[in-house]
Amino acid sequence: MSKLKLRLAGLAFIGLSLLVAGAHTASADCIDVVLYGTNPATGECKRVDPCNIPSGWTVSSQECPVVG
Repeated sequence: MSKLKLRLAGLAFIGLSLLVAGAHTASADCIDVVLYGTNPATGECKRVDPCNIPSGWTVSSQECPVVG
């Protein structure tokens, strides 16, 4: 293999490693818990991700009430 191909392969490996490490770090910032959110305007209740709770929603660890 030529030196150029080896250098390009090495750079590709390093770039991919940094990309994977960055993706892992971003997801590590959010804890893995089950939360339920309620929209106070509509009463809608659903399971929510702790890192993506809609603005203004109330959050609880208690499951949403069953409707019906």
